[in-house]
Amino acid sequence: MDSIADVLQDYLNNVIYDPEHAVLDLQKLPEEFQEFGKNLVFFSDCVMEMGALAKAISKGNLGVVLPSPINEMAAPLKALHASLKHLTWQTQQVAKGDYQQRVDFMGDFSEAFNEMVEQLEQRRLNLLTDICTEREKLKEFQNIANIDTLTQLNNRRYGMEVMEKWLLEGRSFVLCFVDIDNLKFVNDWYGHAEGDKYITCISDAMSELTPEAVICRIGGDEFMLLSEDWNSEVAKEKLEILRKRLINCNCAYERSISYGVIKVGSDNTLKVSDLLSAADEKMYEYKRAYKLRQKRKS
Repeated sequence: MDSIADVLQDYLNNVIYDPEHAVLDLQKLPEEFQEFGKNLVFFSDCVMEMGALAKAISKGNLGVVLPSPINEMAAPLKALHASLKHLTWQTQQVAKGDYQQRVDFMGDFSEAFNEMVEQLEQRRLNLLTDICTEREKLKEFQNIANIDTLTQLNNRRYGMEVMEKWLLEGRSFVLCFVDIDNLKFVNDWYGHAEGDKYITCISDAMSELTPEAVICRIGGDEFMLLSEDWNSEVAKEKLEILRKRLINCNCAYERSISYGVIKVGSDNTLKVSDLLSAADEKMYEYKRAYKLRQKRKS
């Protein structure tokens, strides 16, 4: 028959090396060892619970069943388990972009974690700054691409894009095609610097017509005006007033414009190029009619 020491030794060996088969038959113990045996079994159960929890934590399994509340020996491991679960949640928050998370309960690890999060936050801020800078640069480049350098009006490219957009949206608007009269004469007789002044004079005057219109310089002496607020008659009236004001200004040469106006309805089927050609033809009709009137006066 095994001695009490052998029974207890075999039990402890199984607890350490083969927990699944660790069984102590208390009935084999003398009565005076019964209480000790119960306490030894309880102690062993606590140790095995701690071992199972430690093994789960080492594998990253935080969903394991925790030791019973009466296992006070497992308290530090349970505290570690709780800390790791909270740290996992904080890490998930950081992954979602919450860089305000900080750890203050894990010693050296806390310092490393907090430094990492601070660096991520700084990189995020730097990235946002870079994005804002690039957006500003892009906006500046877009403005450069859309602006006529001499007049600071919109250029042909921008005007064509706006008209294409309005046509796609089925808008109704007035298209005005404006041509500067006698620009070649001014360039030839007074120089291109004066010719540029003539162009900017016309562009400034057109800009004062209405703040709502899209006004573009689409060629050397050609402008386009798009307005949803005018009808054809109002547009012609405004442009005729502008023309007379230019003619009557005190200048070494006569300044004037010729213009053509067409109404573009929501049911329009013409392309942008066709609409421009139609407005251009209206402008030449105006120019020919003016020259005819001047010839009859002479």
